[in-house]
Amino acid sequence: MNSHEPILKLTILLVIILTVSACAHKKVRPKSPQVPILESYDIDQLLIYHEGLKLKPYMDGRNKLTIGAGRNLEDLGISKEEALLLLHNDIDRVRRELDKSLPWWRNLSDVRQKVLISMAFNLGMGRLLQFNRMLSALQDGDYTAAAEEMLSSVWAKQVGTRAIELADMMENG
Repeated sequence: MNSHEPILKLTILLVIILTVSACAHKKVRPKSPQVPILESYDIDQLLIYHEGLKLKPYMDGRNKLTIGAGRNLEDLGISKEEALLLLHNDIDRVRRELDKSLPWWRNLSDVRQKVLISMAFNLGMGRLLQFNRMLSALQDGDYTAAAEEMLSSVWAKQVGTRAIELADMMENG
């Protein structure tokens, strides 16, 4: 046996151990088969793909109230422009609901239409439709009676000045 043979074997063994160890510690980054598809997405599509698109508020992974495509409502809120866009969408929805439930409402003056929109917006269409006597008086053109019905409701007690202002608009509008 050659006197260098044990050192050579030890050296070879050490090289093997170091090579295996280096390979074991090397981070192998996984490749996604989605990348070619994702590269063609515009930024909206990419963010929706990764964040999801939730139309109702939810708690995200950090326990933050979130909506849409990852909008953190707690930290960012919404801008005035976004709030107005939501408002305009809601007004359009209320108008469609009024068209469906009270087809005669468009024959009212603009002021009285605003009163109905405001009430439907605040109450919801289901609760507005429970104002039977007010709606009947309104349809008959008895605006004083409609205003009195508004003011004698539980709703008027809940919203206070708003009810007084809207009843005045109803009567005189």
